[in-house]
Parts: sequence; structure tokens; C-alpha cells
Amino acid sequence: MAKVVITIADKARGIDVQCQIEPENDDSSLAQTIAIAVAAGLAGHVNEKIHKAIHSANIKRGKTHVH
Repeated sequence: MAKVVITIADKARGIDVQCQIEPENDDSSLAQTIAIAVAAGLAGHVNEKIHKAIHSANIKRGKTHVH
């Protein structure tokens, strides 16, 4: 069973987001290939959600310029 792991951590200049797979030894090559494709697809969605969340939080605090 391959796992897709999303980690979010604070960094000095913002947020670090990682989307990684953790394959197991008994996974088939098909399962690993699918996990890689899913992780790649999720990365874009996760980044979009994080960008919107940061933008929303900054608007609530009165900051309007988010880069």
C-alpha cells in the first residue's frame, strides 16, 4: 500500500509544503506508478488551497499584498 504524505511546516520565509509518496516493499509497480501520479496531481491542488488560506488569513489581518 503506497501512501501519499503531505507535510506542512513553518519556515523562516513562509510555509514549506511537501507532497511525497511512501511506497512499501510489497507494492506492485502499478501501485507505485499510480501513487506517483496521484501525488503529482495533489501537489497542485494543495498549493492552491494553501495560497487561498494564506490570502484569506492575511485579508483578515488587514494585509492585502500577498506574494
